Amino acid sequence: MADDKDSTTQRPLTGLINDAKAGNLTIRMDLDSFVHIDRDCTLFKAQIRVVQRRMREISRQEHWGLGEDYVAKGGKDLISAKTMVARWRAKAEGQKDGNSVYAILDSHYQTVDDFQTLFRTIREQITDHDTTQAAKYKQLEASLPQEAMAPQRLSTVTQALPGVMPQLFKNVQ
Repeated sequence: MADDKDSTTQRPLTGLINDAKAGNLTIRMDLDSFVHIDRDCTLFKAQIRVVQRRMREISRQEHWGLGEDYVAKGGKDLISAKTMVARWRAKAEGQKDGNSVYAILDSHYQTVDDFQTLFRTIREQITDHDTTQAAKYKQLEASLPQEAMAPQRLSTVTQALPGVMPQLFKNVQ
């Protein structure tokens, strides 16, 4: 994962979340928007974890079929195959500078989690002080279908991506 710096420097929404907890932040939004944001953040975080698991599998893949297992004969070794496999493994997960797909997705996960926390905190400020709004929120939450995030848009985007990218997102459709 990314380096372990101070969480306030890595998580820019911390100040807003604290303001919301203190009641110093307001937003004009319908309660059904809060329900949709919360559900979509949860679904988005789940998809990030799916791709991260795939990156972990890629980083641990034993055989790539590029000649990386070639046994050198007379000093003739396939150095480039071994080098490329090592680079791809590191880029999937394990790049020392934190510039791997896994680490980058982890920072995206944290950002989505912070947005979800921010909107939950604001919603709690509303529903904790207004029983009518609290009941309305509970009803909206119970009646919201657990559908995937805009699948038609996601599948269109992933199908337009070259190479292996559509395979990573095949479960989204």
